[in-house]
Amino acid sequence: MFFLTIEFFAFFFLVLLLNWLLKKWPLVWRLFLLLVSYYFYWLWDFRFLGILVVVSIFNYILGLLIERNFWHSRRFILICGVIANVAVLGFFKYYDFFRVSMETFLPKLGFSTNLPFLEIILPVGISFYIFRNISYLADVAWGKIKAEKSVIDYSLFVAFFPQLLAGPITRAGDFLSQLKNGGNRVITDFYDNITLIILGLFKKLVLSSFLVLNLTDDVFAVPQNHSAEAIFLAILAYTLVIYFDFSGYSDMAIGYSGLLGFKLPANFNTPYLATSLKDFWKRWHISLSSWIKDYIYIPLGGNRKGAFRKNFNLIFAMTISGLWHGSAGHYIFWGFWHGVGSAFEHLFSDKSKMPMTQLNNAKTSSQIKEKLKKVFGWLATFIFVAVGWVFFRAPSFQGALAMLGGLFKPSNVVEAIPLLVILVTVGGLLFLFLEKPASTGFNRLQARLPFALWLVIIVIIFISLFNLSPQTVPPFIYFSF
Repeated sequence: MFFLTIEFFAFFFLVLLLNWLLKKWPLVWRLFLLLVSYYFYWLWDFRFLGILVVVSIFNYILGLLIERNFWHSRRFILICGVIANVAVLGFFKYYDFFRVSMETFLPKLGFSTNLPFLEIILPVGISFYIFRNISYLADVAWGKIKAEKSVIDYSLFVAFFPQLLAGPITRAGDFLSQLKNGGNRVITDFYDNITLIILGLFKKLVLSSFLVLNLTDDVFAVPQNHSAEAIFLAILAYTLVIYFDFSGYSDMAIGYSGLLGFKLPANFNTPYLATSLKDFWKRWHISLSSWIKDYIYIPLGGNRKGAFRKNFNLIFAMTISGLWHGSAGHYIFWGFWHGVGSAFEHLFSDKSKMPMTQLNNAKTSSQIKEKLKKVFGWLATFIFVAVGWVFFRAPSFQGALAMLGGLFKPSNVVEAIPLLVILVTVGGLLFLFLEKPASTGFNRLQARLPFALWLVIIVIIFISLFNLSPQTVPPFIYFSF
């Protein structure tokens, strides 16, 4: 059961009603939401619910221990807690990668290895809830927040079902305060939340799913069988797919949470309109990029220890981001790609050597220069990000090179690409520019409609979206992480 099924809508409608009915009894209300969240996760795979519960209680206890100790002891407990959390994540996510690596390299050094082969299934959402736990321990140790005394509240922070499977990665200080005294007593920004849910469904059901099933999956699987034109279109389409897929989930998670009275952090802010990599990472998967910055980049020294250390820290932090997505080499390279690109961007920016500074001698107004800089910055950023997504999506590093190499292979035959595929891709590009104004306009329209008419329109929209979706909707991409 997930956001795109009739079963989920029935489940959520019942939860929504009980959520607001139980507000008058805050403890019962919080316990209800916790049990509902556990039930939601249990439906995915009951075997992994125990891991979620144990990890939550473990970190809850560590938080209390950290708060009751002096700074040096706090630091020791924090380090132990981080190691324990990373070990859990590493076992499920990276054991096979570690085993294969050891079996490849140790014999070359004269050592034998006989690590057991384990058929490990990755628990859905584990990367997200492990990161929530680590950020909580760090914030308590650094004195940013007090340790949570209620095991129910802490467990709900970790397991809250709208954001459990794929984020956003909430911070304890932001979420736990919303549980006190029964939380919000009214739904704020009601129409905004409805818009987010509809927007998320449209991105996932209509745009992302169509492009995955009709273009990107086939081309990325066997790029050798396709023309340069088809490969180019597939790269462009996947750049749209991953945004529509992941931001669609985030939109729905924020919208469903909002209807329950919770405010989750924004996770995307028109990232493909960014004019630099720095700007892109302020707009893309904001909860993860800010997590990487606050808990990896800054603790490493950030930009406080000179240019070399700043660039090293940046590359290291972004490579860790790639490793977080997966243990395969192409994920790690994707993170490294962005790290190196960001470091070079900082280097040129620091020395005022950006390519567009040559326009200073041109006989144009400063306004035109600024617009040209933005256009150049946007185009360069978009191309850089799109190339990076090839390594992210390809089944292997070699597969990514095959995709990129296929762009330049000579071909006398132009592959026939369905017109509808081209139109949806172009329409998706246009939607990047129209998303914000369209959402704002739809919010205003909802607020002006009589309730009965509003309800009819919303029902029609939901029915239309499901009718436009394929029979088999591809799973959300970030469920794999």
